[in-house]
Amino acid sequence: MGTLVYESGQFVNVEYFFHPDLAAEIGAIKLCFQKEIFFVIVKPDDELEMTDEKIDLVLEKEGYKSTQMSHEIPWELAIGNHVRWIWTLTNQQNYLDGLQFEFANNVNQKSVIIQLIAIASRIDIRTVY
Repeated sequence: MGTLVYESGQFVNVEYFFHPDLAAEIGAIKLCFQKEIFFVIVKPDDELEMTDEKIDLVLEKEGYKSTQMSHEIPWELAIGNHVRWIWTLTNQQNYLDGLQFEFANNVNQKSVIIQLIAIASRIDIRTVY
């Protein structure tokens, strides 16, 4: 996660990958930065995993459909910013159920905080105010 914060550059694009059998369920998210690409996926044990492995072709072969989301709330507010902080969110049963990102270019700028939460086999997106 340090690479994402310190070396990836500005956030430029986000893409959702929807489950082949559950068209409205997000199964993976591709986060594109100037210098790096990261994927957030739901593992079989319903935990989140973030990886820099390029898995989009694997997802497409498995029947996932992708959609660009960069112009949708809350992502459009984060585009062009850097990740200042990232947190892992662990539930009371010690499962890594979430990731929280704070996007801003400096401490004087109002930040955009987005949570990715694993709920069963899908990812929910939440904004923190």
